[in-house]
Amino acid sequence: MNYIANEGTRLLEKGSNSNIAASMSGSLGTVIGVLQVAALAVIIRLFSYDDVNAFTTEKYIIFRDIMVMLLLGFGFLMTFLDKYGLGAVGLTMLFTVLNMECNLIVENVLSGSTQISMDSMINAEFSAAALLISFGALIGRATPIQMCFISILEAIFYAINKVIIVNGLIKAEDVGGTITIHMFGAYFGLACAAALGPQQKESACKNTSSRVSDVFALVGTTLLWVYWPSFVSATETDVPENEMHCLINTIMALIGSTGATFFLTQQLNGGKFDAVHVQNSTLAGGVAIGATARLALGPGVAFLIGLLAGLVSVLGYFYSSPFLEEKFGIYDTCGVGNLHGYPSVLGGLLSILLVYVDIDADFLFHGAGVQSLMQLLAVVATLVMGVVTGYLSTKVTNMIFRYSDEHEDYEDSVWWIDVD
Repeated sequence: MNYIANEGTRLLEKGSNSNIAASMSGSLGTVIGVLQVAALAVIIRLFSYDDVNAFTTEKYIIFRDIMVMLLLGFGFLMTFLDKYGLGAVGLTMLFTVLNMECNLIVENVLSGSTQISMDSMINAEFSAAALLISFGALIGRATPIQMCFISILEAIFYAINKVIIVNGLIKAEDVGGTITIHMFGAYFGLACAAALGPQQKESACKNTSSRVSDVFALVGTTLLWVYWPSFVSATETDVPENEMHCLINTIMALIGSTGATFFLTQQLNGGKFDAVHVQNSTLAGGVAIGATARLALGPGVAFLIGLLAGLVSVLGYFYSSPFLEEKFGIYDTCGVGNLHGYPSVLGGLLSILLVYVDIDADFLFHGAGVQSLMQLLAVVATLVMGVVTGYLSTKVTNMIFRYSDEHEDYEDSVWWIDVD
């Protein structure tokens, strides 16, 4: 009798979930379809190929490395959710493509370019990285239609912050995206999570991992770790010295954050390792080093930045996440505030001082003192821009596409066919 009752309940839930997906399919199809038609019309009308002399195979290799990070690294990192693996990997592909389509148009227009090059493709990947960071805060809760709309809006606001504010008006140093990518994506996502409100559904209990899902998430971690130096050095392939600094500094920072993570996680957990810390905080050095990666810091300084970032990230997971949930009702599913938020603030603030190490570098736009001020302004401006636009984007999205209290969160069967 218990089996029959449980099976009946499962079938009712499956039917309810199917009805919810069906009710949203028209809106979801409309958003995806309209974006494809609009992007097609704009690209055909306005854009052309870049000069072939600007192309190098090395730039394609960089593009490929970053795409592995986006689709496999970020995708598998988020498979820690036991019942949301299809959503983690599958929807990552959808949102990445939608965001890149928008960025190719918006960032090129804001930059005054009408040519599609490998550089613009890589810039579109940077935009998608910021979006996937934000997705990490919302995964399992925001519906696909909400995330599609947020993907479009974030592409616009990301480009405005990067092109007009940080690189345009302020002219801060941020070669690896500590400020423009990680900081913006993290606090945009946290603001979105705040706008969704506290998690009050019974299905909140499904926000759990298993041994298998944790192993898949660690696969994502290792992919991100391996390819992160390519991400940071992506724009510097034409300047060997800058590229070398980016690569070595990033590797040293990742080594530092990995060592710091394994040290602190077992200190806080009675001698045992926490998979969440290892999956995420080991990457914190790559987040923090981006703002200063092409400066001639010295390997030791880069290593120190990684150590500090790893420690800050683990402490964030251990103390900050529970605090934000209990006191402010901010449910950050993947803990992006701890992996991307705090380490990016650390890296941005350290850049205020570290620009003095290589103040005569020809890629810095300002002299001593002023450059430090610009680094601080970039941090403040990006935090404000990320929080305000993230919160407003979610509120607007909720008004257009109502957040359903009826479907189960963190459950693939709501959105995917034939999932038990």
